[in-house]
Amino acid sequence: MSSDDYRSFVDSLTARWSALERDWKSVVVGGVIVALIGALELQIPW
Repeated sequence: MSSDDYRSFVDSLTARWSALERDWKSVVVGGVIVALIGALELQIPW
């Protein structure tokens, strides 16, 4: 494995990890919003 192949592999892993981290942050933020709406019994006008 050349150093270019290794760097490409590491870059792809870093990109995937960043995407997963971003997805989990979105899930946590959404969960907090839902929990606050439920706890405060806010009415959402649909």
